[in-house]
Amino acid sequence: MARFGTDKIEEVRARADIVEMVGAQVRLRRAGRNFVGLCPFHNEKTPSFSVNAERGFFHCFGCGAGGTVFDFVMRVEGLTFLEALQSLARRYGIVLPEHTGPGGPPPGERDAMALANLTAAEFFAHVLWKTADGAPARDYLKARGITPATAQAFMLGYAPARPANLAAVMVKRGMLEAAVKTGLVKRAPGRDSYDMFRARLMFPIRDAQGRVIGFGGRVLDQRLPKYINSPESPIYSKARALYGLFEARQAIAPADRAIVVEGNIDVIALWQAGFKETVASLGTALTVDQLRLLARYTRNIIACFDGDTAGRKASLRALEVFLGAGLLGRGVFIPSGFDPDTLVRDRGAQALNELIESSELLVDYFLREQASSAGATLSGKARAAERVAEILRMVANPFEFDLLARKAADSLGVDEELLRKEARKGGAVNPSTRRPGGTGTGTAPARPARTAARGDAVAQAEIGLVAIALNFPELRGEIAAQIMPESRADSAAQGTSELRAEIAAPTRSIEFYDPMLAAMLEDICLSTEPRAALEVRILAGLSDDQHERLSALVVGPLMIDADSARKMAADFISALARGRRRREVESLRRVAADTNGDDAAAAAQAVIALRRQTHDSN
Repeated sequence: MARFGTDKIEEVRARADIVEMVGAQVRLRRAGRNFVGLCPFHNEKTPSFSVNAERGFFHCFGCGAGGTVFDFVMRVEGLTFLEALQSLARRYGIVLPEHTGPGGPPPGERDAMALANLTAAEFFAHVLWKTADGAPARDYLKARGITPATAQAFMLGYAPARPANLAAVMVKRGMLEAAVKTGLVKRAPGRDSYDMFRARLMFPIRDAQGRVIGFGGRVLDQRLPKYINSPESPIYSKARALYGLFEARQAIAPADRAIVVEGNIDVIALWQAGFKETVASLGTALTVDQLRLLARYTRNIIACFDGDTAGRKASLRALEVFLGAGLLGRGVFIPSGFDPDTLVRDRGAQALNELIESSELLVDYFLREQASSAGATLSGKARAAERVAEILRMVANPFEFDLLARKAADSLGVDEELLRKEARKGGAVNPSTRRPGGTGTGTAPARPARTAARGDAVAQAEIGLVAIALNFPELRGEIAAQIMPESRADSAAQGTSELRAEIAAPTRSIEFYDPMLAAMLEDICLSTEPRAALEVRILAGLSDDQHERLSALVVGPLMIDADSARKMAADFISALARGRRRREVESLRRVAADTNGDDAAAAAQAVIALRRQTHDSN
């Protein structure tokens, strides 16, 4: 968030109409103070998705997705916070200051390169559909069963064979320098500029926002290399991009899965066959960065491999990449003699769907292979256990680690505790950065987990006070007076004393069960930040459960105005006080049970007094 000032975040938040942004993806209708529609993040038949225009929040009461307009764009487009901020700024005509990191392109150069790529994509598409030069490519697409509508959805084009057609276009448009930097046009000493792609079917590569960042080109004859891709540039890295992501992004969330294949034609054929959640790596083996990019949309990622021995070995190599991204991943093995494209063409979409439905976790396949290769010998089992321990060491999620360690020990017939100890030597490696969003330029860290289990009423009260303080600045001083030390509360006390009058004396000095939320609430009450910047920072620090509870409260029907919010705050503070007394009762009961004589009697009397106090305050 440090990249842009809070004033710019506030300006974008104020100008970005959340109803307009959501309405571009969801058919909304007004229902009282909110707008409702079918959730874009899960399949449903009865609308449970609400948008509150006044507060700029959305929430799905079915799947729990919720947040601000920034959260919506991050979820729909799979962007980081900074990318979502920039996307909204462009949409609403807000100029953000450009910052260039060390070694980065000068301000404006990235936009110029993207514009050159878009111009090239439009030129290639014109050649494919409107000229005689494109006839061989049109025939090729027809032979592969790709319809014109599908080809146009992917912006397919054709690069003519003549050496400098695109170069001439770029010179005429004043884009030659940008085209050279993206690799579209080449220069050599003693000769004119010439096109990199010639006589090739062209596959524009788009990022999640739809910007053309590079190209893949395929020959239609026997020339080599069969495929070439754009070189690395400030706007394109093949290890961090995916073919078909822009076309697949809106299908991934409802399907809650992404299918990864090897070839561009496979992506297009599967998309046409109904598997619109399909993407491909770009001429390289799948990378951790590519998987982290997909994980912004779903953690259920299915990779397709050849069914032969080489394909199965590739799946074992892919397992380490998945674990490095904090994912388990599933594998589909395509029958010998087929690839995903020919499988759906020859056997129909159902054939692939059956393979997907029966896919297994890559780690399960790995464990089965290790158990099989170990045989019955001690040395074989020991070597297999060492390999399994190396893989387990990469599993950062403690619950996944626990389940896999049990399964591995059982399948290999080795001591579970010994396997766990060996796997945890040096600690877990490759911790994942799982959750989309955040305020950095890369994938954001996972939302923090809850620090401890607590009663549902207490959890709701804690996050409820955060929601009220965030949305009603006029109540922050009153809330602070109940939850913060007096010296600090005085600096936040800007409101009236109405809330205090509604809270009985025994509820003073409220204690939060979750110290992180307590610090967060104190931060809000003392903050002078603009609302938008404060929202971004606070929401990024919430767990998924807390985020869901907060957005439900903000969008829900109870927090209508400051008066209703004040009454809710009083109820929440009373709930926290009751929770504190219950904890004290439990603590004293344990003391009474563990001691004798006067100490036990005193503890018992204290329990009775606390229970009376709790009863009188209800």
